[in-house]
Amino acid sequence: MFDGSFKSKRTINLGGNKQQVDKQKLLRQAQEERRIREAERARLKAAERIQAWYRGRTVAARVRQDIRDTWDKDIITLQHNIGSIAQLTSNIIAQLSKEAESIVQKLFLFFRPRLDHQRLVQLCSILSLPTGSTKTRLVAIPFQSTPDQQSSWRQLLGRLLPVLVQHFGNHSNWSEQEADAVLTLFDTLTLPETYPSTQDTQTLLLSKHYCQTLSSAGIFPQLTRFLGRISIDNKGQPSFGRALLLAVRILRASEQTQGHTESADQFVSNILTVPLLPNRMPIETLSTFTSRLPLDAILLHLSKSSHAALTSLPQYKVTPLLANILAFGYQRVARMSSTVSNAYLHVLTTLLGLVPRDSIESASKHAVDDDEDMDDIEWRSEDLPGSSPKSPLSTAKLDPKMMKWLALAYDSNHLNDILGSIEKSTTVATTATGNTQDVLSAGSVVEITHLLLNLITLFPSHKINILSNLMYFKFGSKAKATSGAGTAQATSGKALSVSIITIFLDAFTSTTLYQQLLQSMQRDTPLSVQLVTDQGHAKAWNLLAFVAELYCQILVTMGDDEFYDEKKNPIGLQSVITLASVVRDVAFLLWWNDNSLNMESNVGGSMNLKVGYLRDIVTKLTRQLHARDSRKVFCPKDHWLLSMPLDMTAFKRAVIQDEESLSRDQDIDEHDGDDIIMTDSEHVRVQRSINRRQRTSQLARLSPRLGVLNNIPFVIRFEDRVSIFRAFVESDRQRSAGMAGYHPNAVGHAQVHRGSVFEDGYEHLNHLGPKLKGRIAISFIDQYGMPEAGIDGGGVFKEFLTSLVLQAFDTNYGLFMNTSDQLLYPNPHQFAQERTQLKHYEFLGRILGKALYEGILIDAAFAGFFLSKCLGQVNYLDDLPSLDPVLYRGLMFLKNQAEDFQALSLNFTVDDEELGQTVSKELIPNGTNIMVTRENRIRYIYLMAHYRLNTQIDRQCRAFFQGLSDLIDPKWLWMFNQQELQVMLGGAQTGISLKDLQQNVVYSNFERTDPTIEYFWSVVEEMNEEDRRLLVKFVTSCARPPLLGFAELNPKLCIRNAGQEEDRLPTSSTCMNLLKLPAFKSRQRLKEKLLYAIHSEAGFNLS
Repeated sequence: MFDGSFKSKRTINLGGNKQQVDKQKLLRQAQEERRIREAERARLKAAERIQAWYRGRTVAARVRQDIRDTWDKDIITLQHNIGSIAQLTSNIIAQLSKEAESIVQKLFLFFRPRLDHQRLVQLCSILSLPTGSTKTRLVAIPFQSTPDQQSSWRQLLGRLLPVLVQHFGNHSNWSEQEADAVLTLFDTLTLPETYPSTQDTQTLLLSKHYCQTLSSAGIFPQLTRFLGRISIDNKGQPSFGRALLLAVRILRASEQTQGHTESADQFVSNILTVPLLPNRMPIETLSTFTSRLPLDAILLHLSKSSHAALTSLPQYKVTPLLANILAFGYQRVARMSSTVSNAYLHVLTTLLGLVPRDSIESASKHAVDDDEDMDDIEWRSEDLPGSSPKSPLSTAKLDPKMMKWLALAYDSNHLNDILGSIEKSTTVATTATGNTQDVLSAGSVVEITHLLLNLITLFPSHKINILSNLMYFKFGSKAKATSGAGTAQATSGKALSVSIITIFLDAFTSTTLYQQLLQSMQRDTPLSVQLVTDQGHAKAWNLLAFVAELYCQILVTMGDDEFYDEKKNPIGLQSVITLASVVRDVAFLLWWNDNSLNMESNVGGSMNLKVGYLRDIVTKLTRQLHARDSRKVFCPKDHWLLSMPLDMTAFKRAVIQDEESLSRDQDIDEHDGDDIIMTDSEHVRVQRSINRRQRTSQLARLSPRLGVLNNIPFVIRFEDRVSIFRAFVESDRQRSAGMAGYHPNAVGHAQVHRGSVFEDGYEHLNHLGPKLKGRIAISFIDQYGMPEAGIDGGGVFKEFLTSLVLQAFDTNYGLFMNTSDQLLYPNPHQFAQERTQLKHYEFLGRILGKALYEGILIDAAFAGFFLSKCLGQVNYLDDLPSLDPVLYRGLMFLKNQAEDFQALSLNFTVDDEELGQTVSKELIPNGTNIMVTRENRIRYIYLMAHYRLNTQIDRQCRAFFQGLSDLIDPKWLWMFNQQELQVMLGGAQTGISLKDLQQNVVYSNFERTDPTIEYFWSVVEEMNEEDRRLLVKFVTSCARPPLLGFAELNPKLCIRNAGQEEDRLPTSSTCMNLLKLPAFKSRQRLKEKLLYAIHSEAGFNLS
């Protein structure tokens, strides 16, 4: 019960027992009670502060609301007063100035963006109202009042404009009427005609002052936020155009002021980064904006003082900025001064280097005018061992409208205008070809190199068009008129004509890097990796990469007759030879040092030249030049071999170990797949191919030696590569179960009729797939249905193989056709692409794979373009003469045609004969409606040659290669080009060397000095080449000598004594390379019997 005392009573223990109290516990209890009391006091104080704050806010809100109510009345009164004014007098000016100041000051007292949006808009409308007969805007009235009022008004506007600017950007729901009120006020303050004065300088200063005020208040980013909320479909909305014109006005007002740099940077990073800026404006506004935009000043500013501002832009702003600069600049380039055109070039180059490559490449894949990529590695490219991995495409998609603006970057007219307007050097230089020409300045060469490299890497699907346009550009052909001091040629007005490849090759050969490369070649010393990482060589590497890209494109459409013609080849042959040496050694450097170089890093710290890209392009040029030299020699002997010494014994040993290690991993990956492959499962084949690609993508990093052999194999001698190939096969044979040594249990059996070797072989052996590597037992059935005599120790299979090849590659069979040089290539007609025929091509691929695996030479000569396709490479125009010389001559005529294309009536279609009917096929989408012109003729020539050489036989070659790769690992084949592969398949196209044959024969029951042997060699010496080939075929089953001579035969070719019966014919066992020769006592008798035997072709029954 409450007794009036506020103190609690003491607790008294009446029990009489004294309690033991823990002092520490008592202390802790007291501390806890004190803490609770302090917390309670703090809570009460906080509550008091909150209540005070709330009361203050509530009172302030009421006060603000009262001011709002007053302000609403005042604004109505002011609006009424303005409407009743007929003429401005000094008293009226003073009164209006005071009222205007009052409503602005009051607004600051209560303005809250969320609550007072309409009041702010209303204020803008009131300040923009015209007054009196002079129609002077209210906002300008105070500037006609007393100096004190002018000063006060300027201060108020200085406070009002930042508030208005921020609200303009932050508010998300502007109506057109509301935006119009704000923009009208901005226009009023920034236009000189707003301020009536007798002194033009005063009005100009006022307008500039408020332009600077708006700029300082952050008008550009806030205008950008406002513009970003307007849909591109609402291009008729006036506020969009007015906002842009305001931005341009503010930018121009800042010229020649201290704040110009910041204003220009803000304008570029905000206004010019609005996506699809030209598409958002109606034609009238676009025309006005374009005419007022100080693009030249912007370009000069960006190129000189704001490079850092460009590089620091967020990635999402770079692409729109590039598109907008192209949109507003591409039509002005031809009229730009040299200084501005150089600035334009620099800005474009910088922005192209900053654009995310994956997004552009992804979008450009869907462009209407896509070209097929023209790499020298086609469907093999994804399997290219150690090739630079491609970045996954970005999921971000660019608007197709923006891609149209970006496409201007590689537009031929645009590029020609840029190149034609670049400032020329005023000095005379001597080119690599010995001609004195006026060349570009060093700075221009560097900029153009960066620009063009950026274009071809950023727009890979348009690389053909870009490079084709550059191929025939001549500097000086559109040279501007020059004045003042200069060269004699310039002064006389004579138009110079210098090929772009010549100028850039000259620029490269004048670099320190080039000199160091030559010195290394002359001294036979290896190149240093530091050459790639040295920042001082970055520009030189860019030049080399561009020269390689452009010359690769030139070679694509250059026939051999042009290549060897000094007048038609823009680079003289001697310069080509030197260039070939350079790219050969650079390619080797980059492949050999894959482990110590990061392929994704930039060369020498350059902006965008990746080490991997440089390696790919110099490798491509090296391969193209080597292909030319292989077809018709122009380089010195052993030119393609490494200039640096290489321990080949150690190289072979190491590369074989690398291959064995990789193959063991491959066997583990594919162990489950091999058995299923025999069932012809397409799914497993695809999965196997994917697994192989994943492995080989890292091959060069795991084994630089294999990277060299698979990409630039010709730097190693052919004989050494054949030796390595044989070692690979033997290693594979040892790893494969049941294949090492001789095994009596064959993996496959086939009874083959001599009249249907191909059909029987296909039926019995095709299902074996990779198991064809094992021993195959063949039994021939003669025309009477009887098994032929002979035990197959390997020789019968060799005869089966040669017979099958003879039948399958007969042009009457329909799978293959002959060129004019009697070289074989797949039938290109539609029926050859049916599933059954493709299975036949696949089987033939396996058969040739078996021949390579066993070292059996076949009697068939293939067209180079077919073998090139089988190796996964792309054929070019220079391969066309072997297929269709008439078409080749027509295309070369078209290439050199200067005009009158309309009379040719050519379009982008090709006619094929299918089953007696002519079928027209389009080379590109809508090709029927696209006529061939002077501008696109190079593209037409490439596409036509590409169709004939690659597209028509693509499926057949893929099937053939699929079967071939079942037995021969593709990377083993990639050690050879098409000419070398032909030698691998069919032997060397050389005569039978009697000396080589004699030195590599062993005798059984004969001595070298026996009369029979003397007679034998005497008869062979008299034989013509055809009879010698028949003799070799009789003993070994192949008419050509082995690749590396008869010493390569295993077992050695042997002549055995077959007894004293001179009536018997000489016989052979081809499986053992054995000639069974009776001991003839008469030379004439031996000659008759030997010639009869080798001409009989009676099979094993002859034995």
